[in-house]
Amino acid sequence: MTSKMHEKVGRFHGFMMHLDLAILTMATLPFLLIIEKFYPKQSRHRLWRRVATWIIRSMFSLNGVTFKIKNSHNIKKDKPVIYASNHPSNMDGFMLIAILGADTVLFTAPLGQFPSVLRPWLRKMQAVDVRRDIIDDKNFPDAHSKKQAIRLAMRHLTDGNSLIVFPEGHTELQHVLHYFHTGVARIAMGSHTPIVPVSIINADRVFPDGHRVYPSSVLVNFGTEITPPKTIKQKTSFPKTQVLKLRKELENRIVENLPTREIPVEYKHKSKKVGVFIDIDRTLYAGLSQKDLITWLLMLHKIKSEEAFRIFYWLFLEKTHQMGHQELMRKSLLTLKGWDVAELDSYVHKLFKEKMIKRFQYGLYPILKDHAEQNHTIVLVSEVIHPLAQEFKKLIKARTSLDTFLETNHHCYTGETSCLCYKNEKARLVDEFAQKNNIDLSRSFAYADSYSDLPFLSKVKNPTAVNPDDKLLDFAVDHDWSVILDAS
Repeated sequence: MTSKMHEKVGRFHGFMMHLDLAILTMATLPFLLIIEKFYPKQSRHRLWRRVATWIIRSMFSLNGVTFKIKNSHNIKKDKPVIYASNHPSNMDGFMLIAILGADTVLFTAPLGQFPSVLRPWLRKMQAVDVRRDIIDDKNFPDAHSKKQAIRLAMRHLTDGNSLIVFPEGHTELQHVLHYFHTGVARIAMGSHTPIVPVSIINADRVFPDGHRVYPSSVLVNFGTEITPPKTIKQKTSFPKTQVLKLRKELENRIVENLPTREIPVEYKHKSKKVGVFIDIDRTLYAGLSQKDLITWLLMLHKIKSEEAFRIFYWLFLEKTHQMGHQELMRKSLLTLKGWDVAELDSYVHKLFKEKMIKRFQYGLYPILKDHAEQNHTIVLVSEVIHPLAQEFKKLIKARTSLDTFLETNHHCYTGETSCLCYKNEKARLVDEFAQKNNIDLSRSFAYADSYSDLPFLSKVKNPTAVNPDDKLLDFAVDHDWSVILDAS
């Protein structure tokens, strides 16, 4: 089978699986809303979980996805436990519900991230959602805070339900393990509940992304339970050493059953000498940040409409290859001539806080967290102007940003730049930074979206094409680079 045909088969099965889920969900929803009235309120959530289990099992069966369960004797029917699993695909929660049944409660990302057809089901099933970071805080304020979610999870365990948790907190876009959060350890210690480590294997090949499905078997290995240390019940704060020790034991127990392809390179490179160089526009940010800044200033009547329309016209000329990119940038920067430095900084900060953070490419957040946990030096490399780049730098806690630094005179911008951080200039700045800061590029990482970023991507041992344009995608595939097609 050719690669194109293989791709079409995967997309067909992916479409059919999502269609089956939608049809079964919508078909049973009205009946359940009536039937639940005949159940006591305290047991309705279990009814919804029972029906959800049937729907999910039917969905997998109709689409040729089966499960091989290893060490099924470690599945506990006589007491509540916490099933803590790696997270190789967006179907992992469904798979564990299908295997474990209606006595388990799902601990999950904010419900706002799920398709609208699934949200009422998850609420009725009493799934516990949690805001995992500052981006969730901004985008999903109605989800539970970490402390609220831990308390709610402990209450479910006290009521006799088991819990399904993914300690990585995010699916593995690169199909390798993420950093483990401490929530599972805190819930286990606070409720005196044992943890059953779960290793899901081959899901990354059956469900390679959110659009493709390849009918096959997924291996689910249930490990022997881990007993948490004795603590006072119903607390959410515990000695850090105990929490980290329990988290590490859980991580080791899951990792020991995974194939080596799922263990990230970072595990071997815990060093500040490793650099992580990352682009901003269309890589970290879903769009063109400087274009959005111009739109924002126009909306606030801080620049004239003819100035904004002139820039948008230049963008059109660039798209139609009638103007070079560097000429576009230099002309556009003249719009900032005469702006007070502090005033522009304040508008940039407000724009970032109110609008831009919502367009952050969330799939990259846990990847950068992984690098940070390994003490890697994170550096932004972007032609974005310095005030904008600084907002991204603060958000991801980067070491510095190599960007387009604007010239000033008496605390006002001149509209000129001595260094446009673009193409070969990016590569030069990466080289310069590496030499000054003792960064080993032969062990380092880079992330970018455009073929114009090839010079700096080629500097490192581990380049990744993120949301790549066609030319970069072709080059990445030809050179066996890592590719993330959808970082959202």
